[in-house]
Amino acid sequence: MNPVKKLFSLSLLIVLLMPFQLKAQNVIALSIKRQHAILYYPHLVERFYQQNGNKLAWIAPDTVKTHAWDAMLLLDCIKQYGLNHDDYHADLLLYPTLHRLIENGSDRKKATYDILLTDAIIRLINDLHYGKLNPVYTETRIDASTLFKADAVLLLALQSNAFLTCIDEVQPNAKLYVDLQDHMRLLVGQRSGDCYVIPQGLIRKMAINMERLRWISTTGKRVHLTLVVREGIVINYPDVYHQDKQLEALLYNESQKQNKLFNLNKTISSKL
Repeated sequence: MNPVKKLFSLSLLIVLLMPFQLKAQNVIALSIKRQHAILYYPHLVERFYQQNGNKLAWIAPDTVKTHAWDAMLLLDCIKQYGLNHDDYHADLLLYPTLHRLIENGSDRKKATYDILLTDAIIRLINDLHYGKLNPVYTETRIDASTLFKADAVLLLALQSNAFLTCIDEVQPNAKLYVDLQDHMRLLVGQRSGDCYVIPQGLIRKMAINMERLRWISTTGKRVHLTLVVREGIVINYPDVYHQDKQLEALLYNESQKQNKLFNLNKTISSKL
């Protein structure tokens, strides 16, 4: 084909496709605005889609590889991280809905689900890194901007063949945390599957101390711990600041009342 004609044909194709591309981009942008009130990190979600060209990140035909199922399974296994499944749009991110949208669904419904899943995973990344109840790095502060950028982590994870590893790596790497995380995985994973009876009180106490270790990692403060694991042995310490019950209730959404008890200057430990 004549180079001039070839260039003309290509230009014409681009012009013809532009309305469809703009429509898809507008659907994402409008869906973010429509769901703004229920998103945990609306600004990070918006920035994520701006960086990926306002395209769907998860929902695609079966012939196209995405990490949608990896993300859903990760949210299903949230307990191993000492976190609460209900915090990640659990009532909206349903498997049957995802199946239907992959097979057939309106652009608006696909965008809505896609954005909710993005918001859930961005929240998970931030919760794993900072902790859900970090007294310094609140949701508002993180959403405004911090050096650690969960949206950038998610973009890299989606481009990787090791999606779950990319998410796991945002957690603290201190030995106290790693040992506690390994023990939590053992208890809620292997041993629960082997019909061991695991006291829920122990699981919850491990969870709130994993939360505290995330605060330590991101703030540089020495926060008082009431449980650690050393060489597979659980060691308890006195709750000298009487915070375990309140922290547990907040972590598991059993209380909405968060007061100033989590001031880090009042929880410094001389032991750990």
